Amino acid sequence: MRRAILFMFSVLSFTGLYAQNCEGYFPVKTGAFIETKNYDAKGKLTGTNQQTILAVEPLAAGLSLKVKSEQFDNKEKLTYSQELGMRCENGVFYMDMKNFLDPATMGGMKDMEMSVDGLDLEYPNVLQVGQTLKDGEINISFISGGMPLMKMSVKMYNRKVEALESVTTPAGTFECYKLSYDMDVKSIMKMTVKATQWVSRNVGAVKSESYDKNGKMVGYSLLTAFRN
Repeated sequence: MRRAILFMFSVLSFTGLYAQNCEGYFPVKTGAFIETKNYDAKGKLTGTNQQTILAVEPLAAGLSLKVKSEQFDNKEKLTYSQELGMRCENGVFYMDMKNFLDPATMGGMKDMEMSVDGLDLEYPNVLQVGQTLKDGEINISFISGGMPLMKMSVKMYNRKVEALESVTTPAGTFECYKLSYDMDVKSIMKMTVKATQWVSRNVGAVKSESYDKNGKMVGYSLLTAFRN
């Protein structure tokens, strides 16, 4: 379960959008590249996430994005690759909550039918200290031979813009908005974490931290490379 939590924070480290009403706290161009390294609470490398914007296509009120996402283990071996779909409409960026599911879990269920519902995660193109952001949620039921086998859900809530801070990582120094939120993950077990994320305009998430319900750190991620 903790591995799944760390994966979710690697996904949160990258989204992208660009248009007259879609420029925001994310990278903007086809070919943009972000690398984020993930660490456990003791600072040990647990994996690397790399994303590249493959295509940016116009929509009536914004843009849709096709993003290549690659997951590497702590020895830099590629473990999973997928394409993610995202969109921006009317100045709000929407991320499909399916992007926050652990690929190892999803790969093990690839031969099963799925029933999916939920709310996309929203990032407005203008952030302000004190602002409250909308919840995001996904609920999945796995079915095999017409029989339900397992349910999985991820909910992100209590999302707030806390402060404006400067953050330094191996990729540089960035002016960031500090966001806080809670996240519930349910499958065989339930885990609740509290998280903090620092996002910079036209870059994305520069740093993320996650804590368990008792305030003990679970892990963190840092932006280590950025090309736009």
